[in-house]
Amino acid sequence: MVDPTPIRRPVNLHRTSLRTDEAEREIRLRSADTRNLQFTLHAFDRAAEREEQEHLNTEDALDILRTGFVISPPEKGKNGWKCKVVKNVLGNRDAGVVTIILLESGSLRVLTVEWED
Repeated sequence: MVDPTPIRRPVNLHRTSLRTDEAEREIRLRSADTRNLQFTLHAFDRAAEREEQEHLNTEDALDILRTGFVISPPEKGKNGWKCKVVKNVLGNRDAGVVTIILLESGSLRVLTVEWED
């Protein structure tokens, strides 16, 4: 019997616009392997700062990247596409991860982890 898994075309990151669902798919694909993630010092500082307040940490950031949603159209920059991925974390609070889908390296650069409220 034939496998019913749908064939997905690769996302073309070199065009002039990127849909939110395409950004989500690319982020989920890249974040599945932590070797594809580059956390900036700012992201770590902010995650540590928030961990003391409400238990938001780098593990939460990984979960948000892997299962969250891109809430607004990605912005194209010189190195890639800047996106904010958001997910409800504690049942009543949304947290966001600002990341860049890097064009050339196949990685994600995590800029910051933040509460949305």
